[in-house]
Amino acid sequence: MKTLYFDLEHGSQTLGSEKAIQQMFGYSVLRPSTWDSFQHVIGQLYTKKKTVVEKHIGALKIEEHQEGILLRDNAPTVDAVVVDTFSELSKKFMRSLVNKDTGKMMLQDWGKLKNKLDGCLEFVTRIPGVVICNCHSKIQTMDDGQNKVLPYIDGSTKEDIAKWFDFVFYTKTNVDLKDNASYVWVTGRSEKYDHAKDRTGLLDREIPQDYQLVLNASRESGFEGSKILVIGTPGSGKTYALKTLVDVPEVKTETVKKTKKSEGVIA
Repeated sequence: MKTLYFDLEHGSQTLGSEKAIQQMFGYSVLRPSTWDSFQHVIGQLYTKKKTVVEKHIGALKIEEHQEGILLRDNAPTVDAVVVDTFSELSKKFMRSLVNKDTGKMMLQDWGKLKNKLDGCLEFVTRIPGVVICNCHSKIQTMDDGQNKVLPYIDGSTKEDIAKWFDFVFYTKTNVDLKDNASYVWVTGRSEKYDHAKDRTGLLDREIPQDYQLVLNASRESGFEGSKILVIGTPGSGKTYALKTLVDVPEVKTETVKKTKKSEGVIA
């Protein structure tokens, strides 16, 4: 799978050397240092295209105007785009808004932050193929004393980021009595994992951190590509799991149902 990997916070060492990653994904690691640099790279690869699609509502024929995101004519094949992490990408834009004298953002800048991040998510999640955004997490204690895990994104985008994705997973580490750890994704919503979702409805509430399971569920459901958000703390498998995008045999979705307690791919 030809994968564009944006390493925004130097986490690529988890996957190996520069050469190893290029052999794994087919392309070199991309490390844009600023928000504008990230936008510039994306703009060189993708473009918007407006189309008119004819549809029938009963006997009535209507024209629906659509705007798609396509690879530019001179761009190479890209099967997947990985942003690691969206938390850091949002920080990069936030830093550009900070007043150099006060070190703080003005009130109106928070609205600008929200609009820019939403616009970026809207664009990126319309890229054809597989799109994966890793995101750090933080704990919020509710009024009733319970904890909720939220995406670590400044501003109100953290409240509705999940709407852009087909799958929203939370990383979780299970440790048995012998101190053996298995790394899994939580795919089903609860009060603690408020954003978790699986639009296919085929995955169990906990699955191994294996992208082949997710991509296979997408194919079974007839999805054109998969948009995946993974939320978790540093060291919980977000980056390492990217190895399962390539050179891993497909596993049928029903196998996931039978292996709920199996160990994850991260060690």
